[in-house]
Amino acid sequence: MSMPVVMRCSGLMFRRVWLFAPLLFSLVSTESTAQTLRICLVNSTNGSPVTNVKIFVFGVSGKAIAEPEDLQKLLDKHATPDVRLVTDANGEAHFDLPDPAPDHFYIHAVLDGPVWDCTCLVRVVTEEVLRKGRTISNSQEGLSPGKFLTQTEPGQILFRLKPTPWWVRVFWPLLVDHRL
Repeated sequence: MSMPVVMRCSGLMFRRVWLFAPLLFSLVSTESTAQTLRICLVNSTNGSPVTNVKIFVFGVSGKAIAEPEDLQKLLDKHATPDVRLVTDANGEAHFDLPDPAPDHFYIHAVLDGPVWDCTCLVRVVTEEVLRKGRTISNSQEGLSPGKFLTQTEPGQILFRLKPTPWWVRVFWPLLVDHRL
């Protein structure tokens, strides 16, 4: 007759399992602490999204930019951004801040000349954006704010853009310095 084999686990084996269980749970429940920022470009006259716009983000890789002449270099066509983005059909682009996040960084929305007259190079304070969001308007926005009002959310950077008037578009070739 054969006897059924009964496996007995020693108390030592159970102790080993319980010693490694907290380690296992800490690895499984690890969450990413990276913050995702949303950049939105909106036409402030009608509320439509501004699509297919290149957005460059500088200063998130740890390279400090402080001097005014360094800011002028960011507008150069040959400047190398830390992050390159393009707005989607909703006029939005997303990127994750590194951990630890920098105190501030720069965003440059590259807009076409005759339609949008905005260099759109903005210094963004990380704490402010994560807490309440940030709204940026072009120079003409202050003169006439447009019909479309928007509110920012935490983690959102909103560019409210107003198109240039028709007469500026007509005379644009005369207004632009083509040597640049």
